[in-house]
Amino acid sequence: MCSDIFYPQSPKTTNPTPHSPSPSISDEKQYAKMRVISSPVFQLRDIVHALLTSSSYDLISTFLTYGQLLGASSIHGYLVDPTKDAQLLINDDYTSSQGIALYVTYDMKLSDQQWKDQFGIHESTSTKSKNPATFFPLTDYLCILSGSRVIFYDPNERIINEDRAFVSIFDLETDDVTAFKNQFSKLDYFLFKSKTYYNGTLIRLPLRTILTQKQTLNDLKQQIYRYFNLNNSLIDLLLTQLNLSTIDFDYTKDFEIFQRFLSYEKQSLSSIHDNQSTTQIIHLTLSRLINEINTSDVSCWLLSTHTNQSDIGKSKTELKLLLPLTPLSLASESHNSSAQSYKYQLIQITSSRTLYCHSTASVNLSAKDDLSAHLRQINFPQAYALFLKDLSRLIKPTITSPSNLSIDLIWELMPDIDEHQRLWNDKQQYTSQSQPRVHLINKIIPDMWKEIGKQELFYSVTDGWGYVAIEDMIINNVEAGPIQDVLTFVFSEANAPIVILPSHVINGLCKYSNKQYLQVMTPFHASELLAKNSSLLLRLSFQQKVSLLKYIILNDPDPSLVLELELLPLANHTFATFQTKQAITVYVMDRNLNFLKLFHKEQHDRFLNPMIDQDLFDKLSSKNFQATAQQLQFEILLDRCWLTAT
Repeated sequence: MCSDIFYPQSPKTTNPTPHSPSPSISDEKQYAKMRVISSPVFQLRDIVHALLTSSSYDLISTFLTYGQLLGASSIHGYLVDPTKDAQLLINDDYTSSQGIALYVTYDMKLSDQQWKDQFGIHESTSTKSKNPATFFPLTDYLCILSGSRVIFYDPNERIINEDRAFVSIFDLETDDVTAFKNQFSKLDYFLFKSKTYYNGTLIRLPLRTILTQKQTLNDLKQQIYRYFNLNNSLIDLLLTQLNLSTIDFDYTKDFEIFQRFLSYEKQSLSSIHDNQSTTQIIHLTLSRLINEINTSDVSCWLLSTHTNQSDIGKSKTELKLLLPLTPLSLASESHNSSAQSYKYQLIQITSSRTLYCHSTASVNLSAKDDLSAHLRQINFPQAYALFLKDLSRLIKPTITSPSNLSIDLIWELMPDIDEHQRLWNDKQQYTSQSQPRVHLINKIIPDMWKEIGKQELFYSVTDGWGYVAIEDMIINNVEAGPIQDVLTFVFSEANAPIVILPSHVINGLCKYSNKQYLQVMTPFHASELLAKNSSLLLRLSFQQKVSLLKYIILNDPDPSLVLELELLPLANHTFATFQTKQAITVYVMDRNLNFLKLFHKEQHDRFLNPMIDQDLFDKLSSKNFQATAQQLQFEILLDRCWLTAT
């Protein structure tokens, strides 16, 4: 709605029409700094009534947008209900604006150029400005204070039946305003002791002429509550109001006692920057005073801004990705609310996580447009991969990171092909129950995995490696457990860059990334490494060695992989090498501990350990295994068999 508001233009006249001057002040002195400009071709009073009686979204968001344009980091609002009457004013008509008011302050001053652009004399033959307003001119006698300059601005038709509006401009450092003490006393609280300067910008919006008889300041307070109680409002703030870090609202009578009823505080816990993107962890606190009870909602977010350089015209566009890390207890928008005009897309990343995506690129989507095509145009797959890369730098697996983030979050955010297929199937089956604004990304998952494969996103558990690229890493794809642990230890001790990845990540890489670079750990790799680093076996426990043996011979049919390894488990809890220069005989008996009692303990080194897992025992004692190993001799005596190592 604010984009429809235009600055009025100055008519081509040098004879301003005076407006009810005070009888005690001469016309020349009173209007020395008054500039008369033409009224807009439409009236704004009805718009103001609509804003204050229906949706607070446009009302509040306009003030916030102005703060962003100023570059302000802090906004402070005051709902003021004064108890003192005003007498000495610039103009008698200003009486109607001296009651209840909304003050909004910013910690940035208007620049000289902004003063000139917004309040300079504009010569034009048109009754409309070609540029939309960039601040909030929504009621009679708007007051703006910035630095030492004060403006009283009437952007629409006057309260009395005159056709012209005017701007009164004062400089507190050079102009004598003592004759209008009450008019300027409304600003005293914000001015320095000299009463001539304010280090920021203040907008005073009188409310007496726009609030109906049934409305009160409390009604406006409730509308402010409702705005900040929308999940979508906070998302919009985080995506578009990048500079703002604090927003406060107080209620006061005469700037003596203040009651803070709302506070918004944004804090960047950690951030990382590179040439194309900036990613930060944001901690957000929203506090409210409702019915004398203070409540506070705390949330944590990831915000990534990706900059694209266009080849055409060399223009820059921004793509912002916002991911909530903690659930919010705020209300969601209704389908009929004005919040549907938000300029962001909701993208389902996982079954439990939704990403908010906002682009400054001028791409308009209709209901029939393919979102996937749009996401490719704005380089979403590349931006998402860089977002994950930045996140990986924010998460140090060996150090407690902000908000207790872990490496598992990176794996979770990598798209699961199977999960997204299930989400797609569910959406087709329950279309009427799905959220119409949440989009699935099935069609661009291949693009996302190609980009992910280009980044050093994969953390190596081997000391000194950190995050590695796919061409350097070796994937330990063994299920979590003792075998995975011992393989990780052995490869790490050999300084191999081992990474442990979830199955859906391995699946995505194998299906869509550059396959020629992928190295997945195999029994052959383990056998080769142990053969070259046999001293590693001396540092392993009995169970770890058994786990290694089990991994190799149960996952590869070639017995030769273990021939040179000292991994044959004996009943005396030692190990022998399968192939030795001097032949020894190792007996394979039934898996019964009682038979060992028939032999002296010193002879237990001649028997295969009966305590190993059944599947490993069966493999070692099988005719197939022993017959395949050409260096092994196999004999059967009655119900016993023995394994002869040569």
